[in-house]
Amino acid sequence: MKLKHQPLEMMTTKEKERIHASSCFVLDQAGLRVKNARIIDALVACGAIYENGRISVPQSMVENALESVPGTIRFRAPDPDRSFTVDAAGKDVFLGTGGQALYVLRSNRGVWTRQPAGCRDLEEIVSLCQRLSKVDFITRPMECDVALDRMDEEKARIFASNTTKPMNLANLIDPGKLSKVIEIVGDPAYLSFIVCLVTSPLAVDDTAADKLLAISGQGIPVCISSCSQAGTTAPLSEVGEMIQLNAEVLFGIVLVQAVNPGAPVLYRGIPITADLLSDGSPRWCQPESIRRVALAAEMCRYYGVPCCGTAGVSDEPVPSVQAVSEKAVSLTYQVAAGAQYINSAFGMLDRIMSVAPEQYVIDNMIAALVESELGKAQAFDERGVADAAVAAAKEAMVRLGVEVDELMDRELRSRVAFVNTRKEEYSKESMDSQQTFICSAVESPSSSLVFMKGARKGLRAGWLYIGKRIEAPLDISGLESKQELA
Repeated sequence: MKLKHQPLEMMTTKEKERIHASSCFVLDQAGLRVKNARIIDALVACGAIYENGRISVPQSMVENALESVPGTIRFRAPDPDRSFTVDAAGKDVFLGTGGQALYVLRSNRGVWTRQPAGCRDLEEIVSLCQRLSKVDFITRPMECDVALDRMDEEKARIFASNTTKPMNLANLIDPGKLSKVIEIVGDPAYLSFIVCLVTSPLAVDDTAADKLLAISGQGIPVCISSCSQAGTTAPLSEVGEMIQLNAEVLFGIVLVQAVNPGAPVLYRGIPITADLLSDGSPRWCQPESIRRVALAAEMCRYYGVPCCGTAGVSDEPVPSVQAVSEKAVSLTYQVAAGAQYINSAFGMLDRIMSVAPEQYVIDNMIAALVESELGKAQAFDERGVADAAVAAAKEAMVRLGVEVDELMDRELRSRVAFVNTRKEEYSKESMDSQQTFICSAVESPSSSLVFMKGARKGLRAGWLYIGKRIEAPLDISGLESKQELA
């Protein structure tokens, strides 16, 4: 889809400059814990400092790396008509699947059961996504039931046999299998990957680093991903989490450009919150997380780096009207924020743990409605995007047999109002306080405990959304014929 207006901006340029400066402070003063000798040698050769198990990156290295990143990436496909170009300065937005879920949901007369995912399930979902009109690229949605040493080749075979769209194989298990994967797929230009290089807070996954360098060394686009959880692995503060997450993704960009200048990378920041009101589980699709993920896309556009966004990962365990509302609001804000390459937009439930064939079809409909409603907006401002999100969610509910009442409407508007509402100041004093807090947490032997203790103020101030579930039965009988969903 193509954006009608300039992307939504919830921060001023000055505020984005402050986040950048604070992230650079954290990279320089706290640095990242790392053991991988190849990383240490490559970064030290470019000006980084390695001391006491941590590597510090000066701001000049960050600036040089950002200048080296290509602003456009061509994603080619076996069917040339399916190829597309991501332009960091453009208004085109492309949607794809995501996940690596462990389970598939099956419905029998309205009763959902959860089954371990396998190769046949992966074949089914990839084939289904090949037919869905709003799916522009396919990220591996689930695990395969094969031995780990066969995983890379098996998923490559399934993709090559079932889709002609650009293929994102998500995680590469074994860097030594990359050449075989390319051989199976037929052309490295059809491929991209996702690498979670940094474990929050500020610790390099040394195995992931080897994967990242192998992929980028082939010139294959790679999404450098960080998924912090505010309150447990990052500050509950929106300002603080944005500083830390931005630092973690910037580190990945610095590393790739140090080893292979000009290699294509995408910024993938997923700053969600932890459910400190109950069990600490991730709140993927709650309003404060939707807001923060949109802010990450906004930071990415500030840098002029291609953005891999994330939207539509419902917290609901099964398809439901609550899941429909979460997905519609999430996707609306991520598209409006201008993320050019949006991952996980289809099928995802249960905090990325499960997928359902029916949910992919529902989400394809939601994507079409989001595109339509954003197309009607007079501007991508607070009111325009909020109205589009509510309208898309309500129309999706109606199409699934839900009678939308006043209480549902009120809850939807409460959710989008929370997304639009800033809870903290983005002042220099606030930035300085949070960057100092992050550095102290990293130095602690128990950073999670530091973050949880520091979250008390934010919990009292209502930084986690507390609303009512939207309850109503869904009619999914007319989505697709059973043959098409089988």
